[in-house]
Amino acid sequence: MISTEKEYLPHSSGCFLCGDENACGVRLKFFVEDGAVRARITLPRHVNGYRNVAHGGVLAALLDESMGWAATVFGGSQRMYLTGELTVKYIAPVPVGEEIEIRSRLVRDAGRIAYGEGELVSGGEVRVRARGKFLPMSRESTAEVVPYLKFDRCRKYRTLFKGIEEAK
Repeated sequence: MISTEKEYLPHSSGCFLCGDENACGVRLKFFVEDGAVRARITLPRHVNGYRNVAHGGVLAALLDESMGWAATVFGGSQRMYLTGELTVKYIAPVPVGEEIEIRSRLVRDAGRIAYGEGELVSGGEVRVRARGKFLPMSRESTAEVVPYLKFDRCRKYRTLFKGIEEAK
């Protein structure tokens, strides 16, 4: 029997994007499906750039975060990644108050750099595309981040950083 339950990724309490305790944030929950990191959310009105349209910086942040998670999940290092370069192409406005989907994937892991691509879909149309280069954090730096992550909705990705605690 195939499970239809989503494979959620860790999140934190204070992050603007995924923080479940950040009153100013969007409380996004990333999951893995069909070889990509995804999320679906209705953006709150407080992320307006102008009336009823999401701020471009928030949209870039959503894609940045999801591509970073794609590098972490699908890359070979069992580490967190930092953004080295982000290129965003805005195709059409993204409304607030309507569901959007974020989809990102790892294009290539070249060891010192992981390459990702992402897109944001609203109303069945791609509204924003992004590409990025992501740099793996050291094992020690990753080990410092892991205690701040919450794995409460994770099953498979509970062991994403297996063995990293030895780096401390």
